[in-house]
Amino acid sequence: MPALALQLVLREHPRWSEDPVVVVEDDRPQAQVLWANRAARLVKIRRGSTFAQAKALSSKLHAEVVEEPRIEAAIDELFTRLLDFSPHVEPVLQQPGLCWLDPSGLDGIFGNLQRWAERIVAMLEGEQLRGSVAVGFRRATSFALARLHTGALVLRDADEEQAQAARVPLARLGVSPALVHDMAVLGVHSVGELLALPASQLRVRYGAEAAQLHDFLSGRTWTPLLPRSPSEPLVFELEVDPPDDDHTRLLFGLKGGLHRVTDRLAAGQEAITALEVRFILEPIGERPREHRERLETAAPTLDVVQIVDLLRLRLANVSLAAPVEHIQTTLEHVRVHPRQIELVRGNRCERPRDVEAAARALARLKASFGPQAVTRARLREAYLPEARYRFEPVADVNLPVTPMGEVEPPLIRRVFATPMPLPQLPNHEPEAWLGQSGPVEHMYGPHRISGGWWVRRRERDYYFVETKKGEILWIYYDRPTRRWRLHGIVD
Repeated sequence: MPALALQLVLREHPRWSEDPVVVVEDDRPQAQVLWANRAARLVKIRRGSTFAQAKALSSKLHAEVVEEPRIEAAIDELFTRLLDFSPHVEPVLQQPGLCWLDPSGLDGIFGNLQRWAERIVAMLEGEQLRGSVAVGFRRATSFALARLHTGALVLRDADEEQAQAARVPLARLGVSPALVHDMAVLGVHSVGELLALPASQLRVRYGAEAAQLHDFLSGRTWTPLLPRSPSEPLVFELEVDPPDDDHTRLLFGLKGGLHRVTDRLAAGQEAITALEVRFILEPIGERPREHRERLETAAPTLDVVQIVDLLRLRLANVSLAAPVEHIQTTLEHVRVHPRQIELVRGNRCERPRDVEAAARALARLKASFGPQAVTRARLREAYLPEARYRFEPVADVNLPVTPMGEVEPPLIRRVFATPMPLPQLPNHEPEAWLGQSGPVEHMYGPHRISGGWWVRRRERDYYFVETKKGEILWIYYDRPTRRWRLHGIVD
């Protein structure tokens, strides 16, 4: 399925099909165009150009960012559908849209390989996807022919396959436009012409991509089929001895089992979508009794706390008829993107910040208290500390820039809007000067600030004061008024 990300966009927005459509890596003007449809290519929009260049070429341009989780969800859906045509299916995650299938022994079910391939093409059309199926003898040559032809193609013998694949243009293989251009300068336009070049010189002169393509097409990097196993429900059991009907203790036992299972799922990049808990109760006489509860999560997750909370809510209104002596839990799970595994496995303080959730929270505050309720400090030039920043409304939320390397946590100076007056420094019992802050251990300064002679003379001596309680205070002595003031606290 060529340009799977682009096909997903067009399937979701069928009205865009007549207009130029591109898939970009992100929403920046300098973001690279990853895929472009036929209408976009007709107005000279090409892969590798920037989003800004593409917009300049067409006023009707539609663009969208397709995240990896969305592509992987489509691959998982496709994998499930392809299992109807072969028990051995290998999706290639490095090339979304490429799948290897083993049709061995399926002639009796579908009639022949031509019908088998045509049925797969028909299935893709039913999913509103465009694709081709090439049935051949070698991976590289069948891949090249699948990129060239549409529909179903069945090769009669290996020689015919090799001869047809040698004529496939390099531009049809999905390689980078830069490599296609470099090969064109050499007069190399097809698979056969590329294979005639020495592999060692390709790596030296044109880099890893050229060498890897040559190795793949020549069969040097051949690997056996590595089919993905379909996800089967995962079952774990818990013996309750002695039998118990206390919900809190039962959930605590389930929590330990869930932690062990989620570690296994995370190792396989999978997460839970649903679970069924079967409580086997103490029997009356010889007749066994049980109670079942089924839960579905809002999204694939490995957050055990969330799952246990859902179970707690479900069991809050359930009264078990007898103590539980055995618990059987069945988990349904799917593959997820590695970033989602990191999101749900790490500690909360290590999880990536959710910018969208922060923006929604700020929008609620502004709706409740007015647009001036949420502000940020913006630095500006001034000689007085309280004038070196101003507060302005926040329109959006951005993640902070993380410094590179080992950096000590910065000190935060909490500045009072109005400096607080302090008593005069006493000649006797100076430890009582700062009241509840305690005696002064160290005093660093002065750091003089002066100015304002054109309006009103300002002259301050600033000090950092460390108290016996461990506090760090930021105070100054105002020379014109001969007063001490507390301007802030350092954390």
